[in-house]
Amino acid sequence: MDQDIWQNILDKLEENINPQSFKTWFSDTKLVDMTDKALMIRVATQFSANYLNQNYNEALSEISYSLYGRKYDIQFITNPHRVSDKSGEVPEYSGNRITMNTKLNERYNFEDFVVGSNNNFACSAAKAVAESPGYTYNPLFIYGESGMGKTHLMQAIGNFVSREGRNCSIYYTTSEAFTNEMIDGIRANKMSDFRAKFRKVDLLLVDDIHFLSRKEGTQEEFFHTFNALFENKKQIVLTSDRPPKDIPDLEKRLVTRFESGLTCDLKNPNFETRVAILRKKAEPENIVLSDDVFNFIADSITSSVRALEGSLIRILAFSSYNKLNPEEIDVAAASDILSDMISEKLRNISLDAITKQVCLSYSLSPAQMMEKTRKQNVAFPRQVAMYLANMLIPQLSLKEIAVYYNRKDHTTVLHAKKLIENQFREDEDFRSHVELMIKNIRN
Repeated sequence: MDQDIWQNILDKLEENINPQSFKTWFSDTKLVDMTDKALMIRVATQFSANYLNQNYNEALSEISYSLYGRKYDIQFITNPHRVSDKSGEVPEYSGNRITMNTKLNERYNFEDFVVGSNNNFACSAAKAVAESPGYTYNPLFIYGESGMGKTHLMQAIGNFVSREGRNCSIYYTTSEAFTNEMIDGIRANKMSDFRAKFRKVDLLLVDDIHFLSRKEGTQEEFFHTFNALFENKKQIVLTSDRPPKDIPDLEKRLVTRFESGLTCDLKNPNFETRVAILRKKAEPENIVLSDDVFNFIADSITSSVRALEGSLIRILAFSSYNKLNPEEIDVAAASDILSDMISEKLRNISLDAITKQVCLSYSLSPAQMMEKTRKQNVAFPRQVAMYLANMLIPQLSLKEIAVYYNRKDHTTVLHAKKLIENQFREDEDFRSHVELMIKNIRN
């Protein structure tokens, strides 16, 4: 019966995507576990799992809702294990069992983190913390631009501690999730539960701490959480897109505490490290590319590690769709496939230019584009604009794009990115329309 649920979802999906794409990504999938909220699907490789989680999760959830009246959270994995309880609560275990928030991504480990001159110090510090949490570099504050590997290093610490089998509770969250949970605690009059949850963990990992900016109430609560953990020699690891002193409107007492341990940054990888990253990502998936193509990608895409990984996904998707082996891709073909990702060609593109072109294409004014409305004739072009902004101006953060388009937060941009990517991949007419807009924007 459980397998029937997944098969029915697949049957519906097959009606709506390209046959070759369906065969490439879904022919070998298998449901291995499920709860009332989630389905766990096994695939052959981690590369496939990453690609499907990034590009199909939302579409499949929508299909599950249309079939069963509930949006299953569909997780693609390579190693079967029980579906995570995503309630956010820290489960209690006895003996030497580890208490852990299951949001840690198993692929974020030290073995798969490519070390170069840009990140050697941060990686060494993270390993030291993992080996002796609470005693070495506490707190550890890692900062750098989006896509440099901050979350990877942070979660590698948690995964290392988990694998060591220590009697240790681990909790990973983001500053936004922390804020939302605090608000829920206030509304439900359960702040004592909220405080107990965060102040009793042994290893607290908080991503994107810069989003505490201007949130006075949350800063107050986090200050006391920080102190409670620190005084009990519990390890705290934080990430941010900037150093503590540069986070606007962050209380001085928090800046002082964030800087009291070790602060280290992740810089853009150099050419040699970018080549090593590409080879490291390609190797386990048997993606064979020539040295010239690896060197071309590393020389052309310099914005982030995430962009490098995205380039391989793009090449794999292209070769799969056109029934080619990746090794048949030469530099000219790679240049064409990745043209919208190559930073040198996109250096002078602005948000205003993107907005102007999208408005022209959809017969809107810039003022209409910024309206807080969900009407499809406005919302969809705005999603196209946010997608193009994320793709054509890689140095911009998701938050900056959201602010420009008068959206609530960066998750709106993420949603738009996934939605437009899916339509771009499946709808040939829409793809041609978007490519024409990109050409006009460049010109």
